[in-house]
Amino acid sequence: MPKQNIGGWRSGLAFATSVAGLVTLTNLVCLLVALPIIDMSRNGEGYLYTGSCKTAKQFSIWIHLAINILATMLLGAGNYTQQVLTGPTRPEIDRAHAKQTWLDVGVSSIRNLGKISFKRVAAWMVLAISSLPIHLLYNSVVYFETSANKYWVYPTTHRNLVNSSYPYRNEEFDALKTSLNEFERLTNRECMAAYGQKLVSGRSDVILILDPSTVDTEFAYTVRWSGDPNRRGSEPYDWMCGRKPWADEQCDVSSLDVDNWPLYSDDKWVNKTSPRVEYCLSKQTPEYCKLALNIYLLAIVVGCNVVKLIGLGLTWLCLKQQPLLTLGDVMASFLRDPDPATKNRSLMSKSSGHRLFWGPELREWLPRKHRWAASVSVLRYGVTVVLCAGALSLTSYLLHLGVEHVSVYETPSLAALWNRGFGQVSVDTLIDFTEIMTLEGPVVMVLVANLPQLILSLLYTALNGMWTAMLVGVEWNTYGQEHKGLRTSSPAGSQRKTYWLSLPLRYGLPLLAGSAALHWLISQSIFFVRLVIYQDGTKTNVQGPTLVSYDFRETTCGYSPIAIVFTIILGSLILLITVGMSLRSMTTAIPVGGPCSAVISAACHAPEGDEDAALKLVRWGAVGGTNKLCVTSWPVEPPEIGRLY
Repeated sequence: MPKQNIGGWRSGLAFATSVAGLVTLTNLVCLLVALPIIDMSRNGEGYLYTGSCKTAKQFSIWIHLAINILATMLLGAGNYTQQVLTGPTRPEIDRAHAKQTWLDVGVSSIRNLGKISFKRVAAWMVLAISSLPIHLLYNSVVYFETSANKYWVYPTTHRNLVNSSYPYRNEEFDALKTSLNEFERLTNRECMAAYGQKLVSGRSDVILILDPSTVDTEFAYTVRWSGDPNRRGSEPYDWMCGRKPWADEQCDVSSLDVDNWPLYSDDKWVNKTSPRVEYCLSKQTPEYCKLALNIYLLAIVVGCNVVKLIGLGLTWLCLKQQPLLTLGDVMASFLRDPDPATKNRSLMSKSSGHRLFWGPELREWLPRKHRWAASVSVLRYGVTVVLCAGALSLTSYLLHLGVEHVSVYETPSLAALWNRGFGQVSVDTLIDFTEIMTLEGPVVMVLVANLPQLILSLLYTALNGMWTAMLVGVEWNTYGQEHKGLRTSSPAGSQRKTYWLSLPLRYGLPLLAGSAALHWLISQSIFFVRLVIYQDGTKTNVQGPTLVSYDFRETTCGYSPIAIVFTIILGSLILLITVGMSLRSMTTAIPVGGPCSAVISAACHAPEGDEDAALKLVRWGAVGGTNKLCVTSWPVEPPEIGRLY
C-alpha cells in the first residue's frame, strides 16, 4: 500500500469502517442465531428467555446497555465519516473565495453540502438516511415482557382451614384446601414484601391466618383481584390496610406493624373487632416473564447497517482528491499556495454576529480577546442551545405530568420514585394513548418509545458540531502565543501528527460517553411494554398443552420517573458544560477565525522569502519593519495598538 494511504484521516476512516463492520457483523450473527427460535406466525416475535422476572429484567438491562454502546459507536463512526465527506478540497475553497463566500473547515458542516461534489453529497445522504431507522428501532429489537398474577385473598383461622366441615361458602377456597402442599408459609414481614407491590409474579392466592382470639364466632369473607391494569386509582395491595378497591385513601404498607397487623373493622370486610394476622399461606407459581426479540426489527437494523457500510464504501471511492480536514491542513495549503482572493486582508475576522469584510483596505489594530463562543455562528449556537434547552424543558414537563399521575397512589418524593424502580414496569406508569391518538399496535409503540433516541442523536450531532467549532477556534487562537508545528493529516517536517479531526480525545470521548449514557437512560425512561396478567399463574389447556392462559394483555409504552430524573440531570450537566465552555476567554487577541476558511486564508500570506513555512514552526504576529500581520516561521512582534495593518 502506498505510504500516503497510511495514517491521517484515512486511518480514522478505516477505523470508522471497521467499527461499522463490527456492529453489522454482531447484529447479523444475532439475526442468524435468533432465526431458528422465532415463530414467524407471531409477527416475527420470539422468546430468548422465559422464567424469573428478576433474571429477565437483568438480561434486558445488560442487552440494552450493549445495544446503546453499539449504537453510539455507530453514531461516532458516522459523524466522523460525514465530517470527512464535508471537508472541502482546495479548489472548492478557491471557488468559494472567488465569489466572496467561505466554507467551514475542521467541522462537520451542512452549509458545505451545496459547494462540494455530488458524489460526496450522495455518500453523506446515504449515511444520514441509514441512521434514522437504527435510532428509531434498535432499542426495541429486544424487549422485556412483564407477567403478573391476579389472586384471591382469603382471611380465615387455622382451625377453620383444617376443619373440612367448615362452610367457607366459596368453591375456589374449598379447592385450595385440598392443595395446601403448594402453599408456602410466610411471616407477616415476608407476606407484606411479597404482596405489597403493584405486580405480583411467582405467587397467586394468599390465605391470611388470623389470630382466633381477635375473630368473632361468625364473620363474612372477602376476595379481591390483584394486579388488574383496568382498575385505576387504587393499589392491588389495599386489602393489607383493609381498604375497599374504591377507597380514596391509599394503603401505605411501610406504615403497617408486622407484629400487630390488623384487618381494620368494616361491616363488609370481616367483623367489627379488627382481627389480626398471625401469618400467611402463599401459593407459589412459576414466573412467566419473558425476554422477547422481534426478528423483523432486527432485520431492518441489519439492513440499515449494511446500507451504512455501503455509504462508507462510497466515501472511499469518491475521495480521490485530498480533503482539507484539520485546521493545520488548511493553513499548510494556504502557506504553500496563498489565495489571491484574500491578499492584503490581514485583519479579516469572523466574530459571531458579524459578516466578513472583503475589502482590501488597511484596518486599525484594536486588540480584543473573544470568548470561545465567537468561533461558533450565531445560528449554530442558538439552534443548538435552544433545541437542547427545549428538549430538557419538555422532558421536565413530561416528568411533572408523570409525577402528578403517580401522586394519586403515593406522596411524590425522590425516595418514593426510587422505590418504584429504575426502568421498572408499573401498572400506574403505563401510558394511555387512547386520548391522544387512534393508532395502536406494537410497531407504533416501538416508534413512540424510540423517538427520543432519534432526537438525542440529532442533539448529539449538534453539540458535537458546536464543540468542534469552538475547539477549532481555540486551536487557531494558540498560534498567536508561540511558534508551533501545524497539526495535519499527513505530517511532514515540523508538522504534528493528528489522532483526531478537530475534537481532541479529552473532549470527544467524554461527550461520546455522555451520549451513550443518555441513550441508555432514555431507554430506561420510556420503553416498549408488553404486560400480561395471568388468571392464576398455572398452566392450562385453554390455548394448547404448553401455553398459559392469561386474562389481560396490553402493548403500550411505560415510563420510569426516576430514570427521567437522571436523564434530566445528565442532560442539564452536558448543556451547562457546553455553555460554560463557550464563555471561556481566548488566550490571545488574534482575529477570530474558527472554522472560517476565508479568515485562515487571509492570515496565511507569509512574507516573501519565508520558504516552506508550512513545514516549520509558525506563529501569527506582526512582521518587524512592515505593516503585515500573518502566520510565518519568522520572528514576530505583538501588533501595535492603533496601527494600520
